[in-house]
Amino acid sequence: MRCIQLEPLTVEAFAPFGDVIEAPVTGGVSANSGTALRFDDVGTLDLTAEAASACVSIFRSEPTATPLLCRVMERHPLSTQMFVALQPYPFIVVVAGGGAERPDPSSLRAFRTNGAQGVNYRRALWHHPLIALDMRTDFVMVGRKGPDNFELVDLAEPVRVELAP
Repeated sequence: MRCIQLEPLTVEAFAPFGDVIEAPVTGGVSANSGTALRFDDVGTLDLTAEAASACVSIFRSEPTATPLLCRVMERHPLSTQMFVALQPYPFIVVVAGGGAERPDPSSLRAFRTNGAQGVNYRRALWHHPLIALDMRTDFVMVGRKGPDNFELVDLAEPVRVELAP
């Protein structure tokens, strides 16, 4: 069985797969009569293929059993898909390159968020379904409404994600 190491989620490491959603350390624009800072363009939404509209949902994810074995991958060919946790709990993101038909198991990478980050998957990016770690976690999801935007495939062989170095 192939094993992959868990990496910290960073903007640079995740750039080929999408956006890391997190508040920048500096910058921002004063908002709400000076009681808030607004950070614009923290992710790029691509939701309007075939004249669709945005969908905002909440996903409640139960902690994943260990050892963590990736058996399936999914993708959304017509839109990006963003997940931001509503609680400050780290979660795992597994992504892969690949063609239109299947993900490439040799390209799988696994990232651990720091509890203050979300992700925005690029359109048509192969990714594993949500992986909560130790606690039930609620996520806000921003994606595309409408049919024909979900594909799920089984991996030929499970891939193990090593949670500790």
